[in-house]
Amino acid sequence: MLEQRESEAIEAMTVEAYSHGWETKWDDMKRYGPMSRHIRRNIKQLIRPLTFSSVLDIGCGQGSFLAELRAELPHIEAYGSDFSTSAALMARRQVPGGEFCVFDLERGHLNRQFDLIVCSEVLEHIPDDRAALRNLAAMTGGHLVISTVQGRMRGFEAGEVGHVRNYAYGELARKVEEAGLKVLKVVEWGFPFYSPLYRDFLDLTSSRGTTGSFGPSRKLLANLIYLLFLLNSSRVGDEIFLLAGKR
Repeated sequence: MLEQRESEAIEAMTVEAYSHGWETKWDDMKRYGPMSRHIRRNIKQLIRPLTFSSVLDIGCGQGSFLAELRAELPHIEAYGSDFSTSAALMARRQVPGGEFCVFDLERGHLNRQFDLIVCSEVLEHIPDDRAALRNLAAMTGGHLVISTVQGRMRGFEAGEVGHVRNYAYGELARKVEEAGLKVLKVVEWGFPFYSPLYRDFLDLTSSRGTTGSFGPSRKLLANLIYLLFLLNSSRVGDEIFLLAGKR
């Protein structure tokens, strides 16, 4: 009983810290940060050939991805979920008419299926990723897209960012197949300007300068880095974009 209470207390602190992060330092990073923008760009490239009406964004944060997707495809039914109530409330403001909820992907799933599920930059934070993948498979009515990171973990990723793992090469695809889905495509993106160069730079600086409010100077710098990242390889890199479907 004592261990359970300690676990619940630790989880409550984690949720509180995560909610505080959305309220104070991550909103502009997700809107304007070069890596966040490239993640959204690569996911949209991956899903453009697909046909879908309902979209669930797992770990939706403050709703940047769904807002962009809705702007391109206004007919879609937009759903989002997050670990944080603060994030879900922010997303609801960004995506009028969308439906948002709070739940823990490691512990359960929604009782319906969706044409498309996007799970972006989430699994690397979840201790039991196999349970999370089984829950994702249960909600996948058509396709699932996952983005996450692989390769050597940097100190800032284990600390400030909160990674419990970076995937080994090929590990994510194996686990997705084990969860009962079929891997259709894997894109490994980011060499050399995102990884190793940008990740090593963030490690050296403890990722300072990536959070908080973005004024004109920071927005300009973020745009320049975004343009530089267009030169990254889509064949080699530590950022994984995986498309899966039902068997």
